[in-house]
Amino acid sequence: MTARPRSRPPAVTLGEGNTPLVASVAVAPANGASRLFFKLETCNPSGSYKDRFISAEIARILGEGAGTCVATSSGNTGSALAAYCARYGLRCFVFVNENAPTGKLAQMQAHGATVIRIPGFITDFRVTSNVFGTLTNFSREHRVPLIVSAFRYCPEGMRSVQRIAAEILARETPDHVFVPVGGGGLYSAIVQGFQESGQRVPKVHAVQPEGCLTTVASFLRGTNEIRSVNSTTRISGLSVPSDIDAGRALLKLRECEGQGIPVSDEEVFSAQRMLLEKEGICGEPAGATALAGWLSARRSGIVGDDEASVCLVTGHGFKDPASIEDAARRHPSATVESDDLDDVLSEVLSGC
Repeated sequence: MTARPRSRPPAVTLGEGNTPLVASVAVAPANGASRLFFKLETCNPSGSYKDRFISAEIARILGEGAGTCVATSSGNTGSALAAYCARYGLRCFVFVNENAPTGKLAQMQAHGATVIRIPGFITDFRVTSNVFGTLTNFSREHRVPLIVSAFRYCPEGMRSVQRIAAEILARETPDHVFVPVGGGGLYSAIVQGFQESGQRVPKVHAVQPEGCLTTVASFLRGTNEIRSVNSTTRISGLSVPSDIDAGRALLKLRECEGQGIPVSDEEVFSAQRMLLEKEGICGEPAGATALAGWLSARRSGIVGDDEASVCLVTGHGFKDPASIEDAARRHPSATVESDDLDDVLSEVLSGC
């Protein structure tokens, strides 16, 4: 018997969006500030803000009648795509870099996606450009949708990400917003969302790892030229060595009078541990990059004591289990015999 095709729902959703905006309870006061907030995009269904983008893209793909799609991803786009494709009966093939975190790869494969690793993709700009060119030609020739979380490739999906700005404004009126920058699409969407809100546009700062400075390097040079780089950063998700939406992000950065802030990988990992240990927020390294930028901005005087800041926490810690395991090693577990339990409980009481 031939199976009936799955009926298409009126709306493509897994409940993405409307994520919490929570106030800092420890990091802000420890740094002499009173108003710091975290936008927890970790609470989206697959654990990152990419669910917003993918829900819109899947709606478009279903409307076109396609049954298969291909995508490039450093992890989170592929994870989100795999989840939504599973829900709506689509086949997906995800092309990733060979060092993509195991947590993200496991998500993709568990949902049934076909994952193809390409050495040098996302780190070597020549390999990256070749992959994008080949996939673009394939998509055009065979009418197979190509999913890339960038305005250059998927403007409709990226416009759905602008909603983050409206959700922030529904709760707070920030003076500063800190956004991690890889390809530049997220940053561009956030600024565009504020610009279209009809309210005062905050200074939206672009925070980028020193090992993959595209947008921020151009900002610091004072030029409009985006130079390709060979990425050395270990921050998964922010390694985009050539101009996809970097030029667009650079324009938006100047329009909103934000700053381009470079941060080291170690600053990012330190910020990740700070979120885990001081705020109870489990974010992947890319999700902690905005906080690393805020800490840098506080040190340099960009953010005043009483100014309101929002840091985007873009992806959940389970995305990058190796980084969580590194943080956990700072607090090793202990093994005791039951006869020695009284000694441990004495230590518990000493801390009460």
